[in-house]
Amino acid sequence: MRIRFYAATFVIFGLLLSSDHVFACSCVRPPPDVKTARELAAWNARNADAIFEARTQTIQLKWTFMEAHAGDLIPALSGDFDHDDPAMLVTMDVLRSYRGDQSRRVQVTTGLGGGDCGFSFEGGKDYLVYAFKDEAGGLSTGICSATALLEESRANLVYLQGGDPERIRNEPSTPRRKICGRITFVDPPASVDSRLGLLPLGQTSPMPQAEGEADSDGTFCITDVRPGKYHLLFVNMIADSVTSFVYFPGVTRLSEAAEIEVRARRSATGLVFEIPAQRIVSLSGKISVSGNLPLPTGAKVMLFSANHPLLALNYGEDVAPDGSFVFHRVLPGEYWAMVAVDSKGQLKWWTRKTRVDIDENISNLTLELIAK
Repeated sequence: MRIRFYAATFVIFGLLLSSDHVFACSCVRPPPDVKTARELAAWNARNADAIFEARTQTIQLKWTFMEAHAGDLIPALSGDFDHDDPAMLVTMDVLRSYRGDQSRRVQVTTGLGGGDCGFSFEGGKDYLVYAFKDEAGGLSTGICSATALLEESRANLVYLQGGDPERIRNEPSTPRRKICGRITFVDPPASVDSRLGLLPLGQTSPMPQAEGEADSDGTFCITDVRPGKYHLLFVNMIADSVTSFVYFPGVTRLSEAAEIEVRARRSATGLVFEIPAQRIVSLSGKISVSGNLPLPTGAKVMLFSANHPLLALNYGEDVAPDGSFVFHRVLPGEYWAMVAVDSKGQLKWWTRKTRVDIDENISNLTLELIAK
């Protein structure tokens, strides 16, 4: 499996999904007979199990893989993806409830953003939340609901409070600005297949808030940016493998990255983003299958960087029928390695979370695949 770019996402999430699990966020639109502000507000509220105003307190990335320690057995990803999605857990203080029996503090689950329909919450801000209950009674929301910043929800608020939304208008949304500049290369790569992504400071989700591309002359402009502080990330790929992973103004460590501030009345322009040459190494090895069982079809090896925000830098390669695998292009660093299978049969497959320090070419990495 190769890393892919999906619409409205960055490099990050493509690796996690087999072709059977590619997210396609398709929201249900209001029917044609919903025409007025009142009808739309009623339609928004119709199927929600809980509706409330709330302020975000904490936002956490939750995933079994992330919580496991080196050497722990974890479910092989592909076969259990539907039951172990990476997700954001948002803790919120309820300010006012319109539907449902919410306590003062609630937790709401949403996706990471982009193709999985996750809603991008920001810490310390007030929202009108339309949530839905799962089988266990937990609440979740996403971009297909009417969840929005409180300041952008006036029509829905008036409807929920018994007023006439036809007589008001929503406040203008937070003004959007842009971040513009030029990419320069210390040593131009053999080919350029690159993306730029904005990572809000303090955001737990690995998904960028906005993304863009550089033109052939290196100039770029990321638009529709909310005021705030960001890190700017450049990623280049050759043959579907990440070969450049650089933070503005031209460093490879997040701790050394410069902050870019976008203000309500001022964009950030004139940036010069210098991309250094980065060394590339290879990694190969073999899968060990427990009980002398045959290797399941569709097995893959995944690498997740331990030096960068989780999921931000990752690689994936198919496993050959004899259990061997090869990564021809990998940036040096520390990685978490695991095996994933498409376990549609009766066997339940597990893998062991393995830490690998890749500083030079490695040809003898052994990873485990265990059936239970």
